[in-house]
Amino acid sequence: MEFDDMNHMPEWEHFSRFGRDDEDEENLSQYDAEKVRLKVNRAKLLYNQARAIYKCAAIFCETLEGEMAEITSGLIMQNAMMLCPKIIGAEGADLYLLRMENASIIRTNCRELETQIKAADLFSLCNADYKNIVLDEIEKFRLLFIEWVKNFEKDENVDDWGLY
Repeated sequence: MEFDDMNHMPEWEHFSRFGRDDEDEENLSQYDAEKVRLKVNRAKLLYNQARAIYKCAAIFCETLEGEMAEITSGLIMQNAMMLCPKIIGAEGADLYLLRMENASIIRTNCRELETQIKAADLFSLCNADYKNIVLDEIEKFRLLFIEWVKNFEKDENVDDWGLY
């Protein structure tokens, strides 16, 4: 499978309306317009890194060998496929509670993905070099994720479950 052929996840530009409302855009102060631009840029960087993880994970799964390769591959891809949609869900709603809920799910999927990649190595299903490539991409994502979540703005909505 060719790396560039793996465009199952749409590019960020497919969601070009994020951070833009043409009617309100001209009414924003320079400060607010910059704030929106930075917010969208953080989300775009995170989304693009999630796409990179997805592509690397898919290629990694093609290298797995052994009796547990198929189930391990399924688990890895299940978690890798959740990242992009959850980022879109968080950005599309722009409500603190939904953003936090999606961020929590993203973190869980990344941690499980990391565990599954390491388990593939532990059970000798993969080449350690390939494992390190995917783990490096996850680490890049984690650092972008921290910046993304750090800038969520709490709103007046109350979490009925008391979590956020």
